[in-house]
Amino acid sequence: MRIAALVRGFASTFLRPRPPRTERAEPLTRTQILALLDDLPVSEWRYDWDPDTLHIGPMAQDWRAAFGYGRRETTIDVVDGQGVLIAAVQELSRRLRHLEEQQAAPPPCRCAHTTEPGKRTP
Repeated sequence: MRIAALVRGFASTFLRPRPPRTERAEPLTRTQILALLDDLPVSEWRYDWDPDTLHIGPMAQDWRAAFGYGRRETTIDVVDGQGVLIAAVQELSRRLRHLEEQQAAPPPCRCAHTTEPGKRTP
């Protein structure tokens, strides 16, 4: 019985989704995320412990300065990277859809003013 209670307590503490805690008064918008991502420096680099493998990406310190996400300034949490990328793709998708809708809409009429239906003024 005690073991079952322990397991239930562990599951309720660590396995159930909890609302995220945040220090931000307002969350970043997708537009803000895209702008921050656009300005984020991307570098090629190697780990000291694996000098033969080349990587590409932002430096964790730059990431933290731009977004404020993560536990430390020396790592980028995978979930934060995914969240930022998903938000940026959503914003780009929204912008593309808007452009496609503008292209599909007929252009505004630039014909001469009419005085009566079907008749143009000279």
